Amino acid sequence: MPTLNTGLIIAGAYADKARRVLMAQVKGQVDTQEAIRAVGELNKMLFEVLVNEIKADKGDVVRIVIDYDIKDGQIKWNFDTLRLEFFKRVPDEEVNKKVRDALARALGS
Repeated sequence: MPTLNTGLIIAGAYADKARRVLMAQVKGQVDTQEAIRAVGELNKMLFEVLVNEIKADKGDVVRIVIDYDIKDGQIKWNFDTLRLEFFKRVPDEEVNKKVRDALARALGS
């Protein structure tokens, strides 16, 4: 069973990345319109999870991995294999403040 793996990508670009990966993987195996339909179905599910459930911001980072099968010219997602890795972006100001605080403590200033 083939696997779609987006690699690490900012959440704001997951839909485009999933489309590009799938199109490259199934080129010559299924009709382009079928690939577009299938990735639309996947992206609808991912939107529900990432935006509505996890509340991901566009700058957060995700990795999407899911198995699929091609049967009779159609792509069938195996949603039981869907795995999401999610990394929340911490604003630069917050990171810089923590760095300054840690340095001040460590250097005794």
